Amino acid sequence: MKQQPLCTREVHHELAALTRTIGAGRYFRRLAPEILGNILKQGTLVSVPKDHQLIYEGDESPPEIYILVEGSLAIVSNGKFILRLDQPGDVVGEMAVIQSAPRSADVLAETPCRLIVFPAELFRIDPRSPQASILYVLFSHLMAAKLRITTAQSLIRKNQRVTAQGEIHVGIIDSSAADRASVREAIHTSWPEASITEFEDPPQFVDYPTTRRFDLMIADIDYFEDIRRDWNWVSTLIKAMQLRGAHIIILSRSCGDAAHREFLIRTGADELLAKPCTGFDLNHVVAKVRVSYYKNLELDKAESDADTDRLTGLANRRRLDQFLEALVTVYPDDRKPFSLIMADVDNFKHYNDSHGHQMGDSVLQGVAALLEKNVRRGDLAARFGGEEFIIVMPDCGKQRALEVAEALRLSVASAAFPHQEQQPGGNLTITLGVATFPRDGRDLNTLLKRADDGLYAGKRRGKNTVIAVGSD
Repeated sequence: MKQQPLCTREVHHELAALTRTIGAGRYFRRLAPEILGNILKQGTLVSVPKDHQLIYEGDESPPEIYILVEGSLAIVSNGKFILRLDQPGDVVGEMAVIQSAPRSADVLAETPCRLIVFPAELFRIDPRSPQASILYVLFSHLMAAKLRITTAQSLIRKNQRVTAQGEIHVGIIDSSAADRASVREAIHTSWPEASITEFEDPPQFVDYPTTRRFDLMIADIDYFEDIRRDWNWVSTLIKAMQLRGAHIIILSRSCGDAAHREFLIRTGADELLAKPCTGFDLNHVVAKVRVSYYKNLELDKAESDADTDRLTGLANRRRLDQFLEALVTVYPDDRKPFSLIMADVDNFKHYNDSHGHQMGDSVLQGVAALLEKNVRRGDLAARFGGEEFIIVMPDCGKQRALEVAEALRLSVASAAFPHQEQQPGGNLTITLGVATFPRDGRDLNTLLKRADDGLYAGKRRGKNTVIAVGSD
């Protein structure tokens, strides 16, 4: 393993290049280059070969932090792939510095990698040392950046939840068919509107698609003979349940042990019930979760009302701006496209002047309903202002966006609006412009302008059409 300290004069040009590379990454792009350079000086540049293991699951040795310069790292737990880090500036190892606990996963080099390593000795310093302020900046900035990205991801997931159809999903993990039946009966009694998915063991659940959301998971961990010995597996199971958004009830004989209870709560369980438990206890806990679920739903609705255009019921400009900002925060790093569709009601002023504002408002409500009906779950339909609307489509490339825009155009053109025959074209229609990130722009202003350019190109061509500038 080749090593090169970054604090010497000889590596000045190398350090400057590393600062530029890492400064463009998702966690450090908001940090001033001179500050980032001072932080990187504390580390050592290392080159490791393919398959080199940086971190071992369960290891309790003093922690090190790694910042990726080039290459690809795999994070693996219990032999299962969890995550890939392959962007300059990606960081691994910082949580072991913040909380004293065994490492929760293996970290291996998938390809030959260059990394900056901050050794364990660096974190054992006198708080009055000049290095302390450098470490404070590193950690505070890193945690703030991760929080910013996590918040953006949460906002995107929340939009998916808010646009769902209200299904309630409960999962049961238990190797005993009889115990699964008892839990199923309790759910039918205390939460009859919920749908239930059953898993015979934890591995079956961990392998289940992560896109499936659960509102409640009730899991028996007696599948593991010794949760202290198998704590990595138990931790992986609880994280898998958290990833799917679930409130977690652990129903297990292990919950009779105080040390086990402490471990499970620290790992992320929300409720604990020791087996055997009475039907009353189980019904009570499920009913309590149900009440909490509907309270949170009311809070979501209150937030949604604050973010909703009162006339059309679509998202308002405030929510649109937040959602777009979240996408621009997350998607450059995920390397996924997203698309904007900007729509405008053709000759709306003529309709409004001819038939009055109440009829005009009715048309806007009708168009908004058609837009919302014809977009995908997880998309955001918003009123942009006046008779203009925007549809934001995560994970959507240009071609798919054009297809959706054409479907929206046809849905409005074929709808029956009062007095539409008196419109200049003999019908009430919309014109749409399409732009896709990052192909048409890497910032919001450019992207919105490109969609707007497409819209007005369509107006010049006679309206009632779909245009993507650069694709026509």
